[in-house]
Amino acid sequence: MNPKVSFSLTQLEYVMAVHKYGHFAKAAEACHVTQPTLSMQIQKLEEDLGVVIFDRSKKPILLTSMGKKLISQMQTVLFESKKIEAIIQQESKGSKKGSLTVGVIPTVAPYLLPRLLPVCEEMFPDMELTIKELQTEQILLALDNDEIDVGILATPSQTPKMFELPLYYEPFYVLCEKTHDYAAMKKIKYNALGMDDVWLLEEGHCLRNQVLDLCSIKKGKTGGRRYKFESGSLETLKNLVDLYGGYTLLPHLATEHIGSRSQLVSFDRPIPAREIGLVYRREHYKNELIEALGDAILKAIPEELRKIRQKDLDVLPIA
Repeated sequence: MNPKVSFSLTQLEYVMAVHKYGHFAKAAEACHVTQPTLSMQIQKLEEDLGVVIFDRSKKPILLTSMGKKLISQMQTVLFESKKIEAIIQQESKGSKKGSLTVGVIPTVAPYLLPRLLPVCEEMFPDMELTIKELQTEQILLALDNDEIDVGILATPSQTPKMFELPLYYEPFYVLCEKTHDYAAMKKIKYNALGMDDVWLLEEGHCLRNQVLDLCSIKKGKTGGRRYKFESGSLETLKNLVDLYGGYTLLPHLATEHIGSRSQLVSFDRPIPAREIGLVYRREHYKNELIEALGDAILKAIPEELRKIRQKDLDVLPIA
């Protein structure tokens, strides 16, 4: 009969840290222990299991073939173990106590968070939030690595092992200079948009892909502007339109403050829009807190967004 497999959660955490950083010293620093302590515990785990988890001859340090088979299950064990802590924190039914680490995409964060945080303080005073501004791919990777609990981003992402909770739809508007051809239109059809003078977000933003999907780039048109600039900030694009010209596309919450030389133009139906929702791991041990965050977001957004229905929109994919 084989001896019982023995390991500690701490040993699994050390393994996950080395897997993440590919370096024993960096992993030890992240775990707030000395490198000898971390190395000794991982070596003891390997001896107790009778397998080698890491190929230490590689730089960065890589998993062995057996390590690759074990790493996913180790992550699952750690994730499931955290449910015990969550059960203890939720000592009274309906109480929203505990902490959430939240990732928010940059095209949502500056417009939603100032509305959301006061609502959270009022509705759930015992909820602690740690918020990180991350791009979509970074959020999905952090969720998979259990580095954050939930992401606020454009959905659907259709990511395996993740659950998505759609919250609201956010229409797009054209922002252009007041002398622009688009400014004279009461409504604009998005198949009339061109690429000649559009300002775009940089690669990595899902909103960039949605804008390209609306514009005429699929027809092979190229821009004729002398200066080309791609930004990580919608506010930068708004300033460029106001002071230099051209146009860009803005989601609803980003349209509250625009420059005096700029003008918003609505789209004709079906109105292009994006879906904003919560994304988190299936069967999350903080489900109650995540759902509470969703309730707070719905209360924080303007009433006109809560009333919008999908049938009036052309909801754009994020890929």
